[in-house]
Amino acid sequence: MDQNRKSVPWWRLTGALLMGLLLLMALLPSTGGIIDGPAPSPKMWRCGPFFFYPGSFFGVLGTIMVLTSITVFGIVHRNRCEIVGWVLLALVFLSMFFA
Repeated sequence: MDQNRKSVPWWRLTGALLMGLLLLMALLPSTGGIIDGPAPSPKMWRCGPFFFYPGSFFGVLGTIMVLTSITVFGIVHRNRCEIVGWVLLALVFLSMFFA
């Protein structure tokens, strides 16, 4: 086994992925919902029983995906991207509660 190879810090990696998933679970319901009948707004899209605003849905999905990816990249490569990713995820987390 190669002694120079560094092991991946699995706890931090799992924590970053879990935080990204929890942020998605918390933020996605604000982009739409299950609504009977016609759409309340002509800007909403239908997907089965769900109506959602495409701009906010894909904005939340893209933002959380990019921030989680930056954090995971930084953890795996052990560089400053990890710190930047954690700070940005924390800012989203805090703005979710105080905005």
